[in-house]
Amino acid sequence: MKKVLKIIVQAYLKLLIKIVLIRHKPFVIAVAGTTNKTFVKETILDELGRDPNVRGNPKSFNTEIGLPLAVLFLPSGFSSIFRWVDVLLTGTCISIFARKFPRILVLEMGVDRVGDMKYLLSLVKPRIAVVTNIDRSFPDLNTTMDDIANEFKMLAKAVPSDGTLILNGDDIRTKSLAGSNKAKTILFGKDKSSDAVIYNIDQLEAGQKFSLKYGKRIETHETNRHGIHNINALVIAKIVVYELEKSGVRTNKS
Repeated sequence: MKKVLKIIVQAYLKLLIKIVLIRHKPFVIAVAGTTNKTFVKETILDELGRDPNVRGNPKSFNTEIGLPLAVLFLPSGFSSIFRWVDVLLTGTCISIFARKFPRILVLEMGVDRVGDMKYLLSLVKPRIAVVTNIDRSFPDLNTTMDDIANEFKMLAKAVPSDGTLILNGDDIRTKSLAGSNKAKTILFGKDKSSDAVIYNIDQLEAGQKFSLKYGKRIETHETNRHGIHNINALVIAKIVVYELEKSGVRTNKS
């Protein structure tokens, strides 16, 4: 019964978000990678100002059912048929009748096995895609590192030519995704060959201070958290804001 319920819910949710995305045409930013997705997403949302025109996944709704729920901003019905009926009815009203919808969606895309990314890309079409890193931090023991790298390569190829692909230039597997398509690709990291170079990292009592060179911009930033992954998250968020502004998409930073 649970398997049948999942098939029905998954198919109906896919239909609903197809409708809502066609109606409202939000700018989609995808955040993928084996680790640090949620923190990167939250940092991007912070940089974008967290207003009603910007929405991200609640919690870590990033799977074949979680992603549509994130787009519609609905809770899970878990294993209850009655809850799912309520969720799907609410989703139907949102998809067909809602006049207001976020202008920007920042969406985690979770991948554990072969085929996950293909399905997620059948739901949403990102204009900006971020890959944080590619390592062994995934639960499916039958999935290899090459399998996961190929899933993220599929995401990289899906970014349109007028979109932007943002990659961790300090991670060899992630960096290898550069050149997967004709979209603008931005490498970030401590490597001096990166497009956005992180340097002069100082550890502070309450966080870190660092410099960022990106194009003609040379900036100094601080984060109240320790660890290079926190610096990376802030750098990704800054790049996303810069690229949105170049694309003519208004943000609270504009």
